[in-house]
Amino acid sequence: MRDETANATQARLLQVIGHADFEVLPGLYAFRRLAAGRKPRDDSLACVRDGAAWSELAPVDDPAAGMVFRVFAFHFDPAHDATGFVGWLHSHLARATGTGHIVVCGGTVDYWGCPEDGAGRVLAEVERLRELGRRPHRAHVGPAGGCLLCEALGGIQGFPIVAAGKHVVAVLNEAGAAARGHCVFFPRRHVPRLDDLEDAELGEMLALIARVARALDVAQYNVLSNNGVRAGQTVFHAHAHLVPKPDGATGLVAQAGLGAVDHAGVAEELRRRLGT
Repeated sequence: MRDETANATQARLLQVIGHADFEVLPGLYAFRRLAAGRKPRDDSLACVRDGAAWSELAPVDDPAAGMVFRVFAFHFDPAHDATGFVGWLHSHLARATGTGHIVVCGGTVDYWGCPEDGAGRVLAEVERLRELGRRPHRAHVGPAGGCLLCEALGGIQGFPIVAAGKHVVAVLNEAGAAARGHCVFFPRRHVPRLDDLEDAELGEMLALIARVARALDVAQYNVLSNNGVRAGQTVFHAHAHLVPKPDGATGLVAQAGLGAVDHAGVAEELRRRLGT
């Protein structure tokens, strides 16, 4: 079991796809039944068996002949750990494009196929992920080179202020939104994490989040705060995100836990430390 958070897995696999050699094969492919005793074509990519019958994935000249696929391939850079890549990308593409896929794995190369009528959406999303994976991973800074959120207090492009209180400000996250209406809430005072905030700041932040959620008229949404590098924090000014969830493919994606957690003694220790 990898000792890796969901955020760390996402970052690692974006690096994998960003540094893999990517190729879109020309033409279309389809599975064709092989007659008994017949060898696969030299240009076939794979053979699969259904009971006693074999089929080959091979180029086709007639796009109207059954289900046809656009095929693309990743040749992985051995310097990047691709563990979990197939499951991660398959789930992401299914959510983001609504299109199914076939995958043929072979060591350092994966061949992927998607129905021809959804290929445009799929290839565009793959290119978007590849571009994200090629970006250098660094803490986000403002246009003047300082704290992004401190600079946002004075007004910067991509983060217009939409609500403000005595202690807390809300900006629309136009620069990196996960969904329409994605807002970021942060204290005027620069502190790194939520546990550095005073009670008045925390209370006002929650009240402002609820106020904006009602104004957006969203029925379902996530409230998220990353605190610390391992938790995925890249802006080191305490803040929280309100991310609307209008459908399964938009907004944040919940992921199952990575393993069993031992909570033995935690409740008792917290009660002792908190005096409850």
